[in-house]
Amino acid sequence: MIVNHMLNFIKKPFKYLTVILLLVYLGLIAVGVAYSDYLIFSPPATSYTNSNDLIAIKSPNNPTALNHSSKSTEHTIFVQYIENPSTRYTILYSHGNAVDIGQLHHLQQLFYNHGYSIIIYDYSGYGLSQGTASERQAYDDVQAVYRYLIDTKHLQPSNIIAYGHSLGAAVATDLAFKHPVAGLVLESPFTTAFRVKTIYPLVPFDKFSSIEKINFIDTPLFITHSRDDPVIPFWHGEELFNKAVQPKKSLWFNNEKHSNITHTKTFWLALNQFTSDL
Repeated sequence: MIVNHMLNFIKKPFKYLTVILLLVYLGLIAVGVAYSDYLIFSPPATSYTNSNDLIAIKSPNNPTALNHSSKSTEHTIFVQYIENPSTRYTILYSHGNAVDIGQLHHLQQLFYNHGYSIIIYDYSGYGLSQGTASERQAYDDVQAVYRYLIDTKHLQPSNIIAYGHSLGAAVATDLAFKHPVAGLVLESPFTTAFRVKTIYPLVPFDKFSSIEKINFIDTPLFITHSRDDPVIPFWHGEELFNKAVQPKKSLWFNNEKHSNITHTKTFWLALNQFTSDL
């Protein structure tokens, strides 16, 4: 009898703890469902003004956006396109989280100087682009830019290389998953958005799940990542590469952090070799 009382006394705290943990877990799921887009996207203050070198294109409105109120079916996003007449390939560049295209002029020039045409764009809610950022909206935005290259600039899919850095790597992956491209380049990518923080898949949903798409993409793939990346741990790039199918190439760095890979000569030599093999 005494033993049973003791066991019951011990079990009650564990029951309470289990209930508390379950409520916390359900609360995290609720927050993830309702606010994950706000937690993922961090648009900076707009760094540029409207000018003649900007191109306005239309992207469909995402009706599931939390603050979606417009009755219009589309809105304007802005792109910059530098055409290099001597090249075969156009880089469709999807940028990382806390930047806009006004901060990427130097990178644009690097691509041009290394023999590529380059088109960059701002996601909805970034820079001067209208609308609200979300996972679905980002996918719609990059597809709108892709359609612009094909329908307006009359490029073939075999002339377009989808390139993404960080968050943009997930957007570029989705584009290559849904549409034909000449190649896919991922710089400092993540497997899924939530696993950047949780490491393990702790919830029954996630955002920007490139790991679920990468092995269905048979276009040539080039992944680069630095082992000392403080933003997206290196294992993300490695796991994506291991799951991807051939043809694929990797380039791993040791000391280039999250955003310095394109500052190295090694990267440009490897990128040029990758594109010459396409």
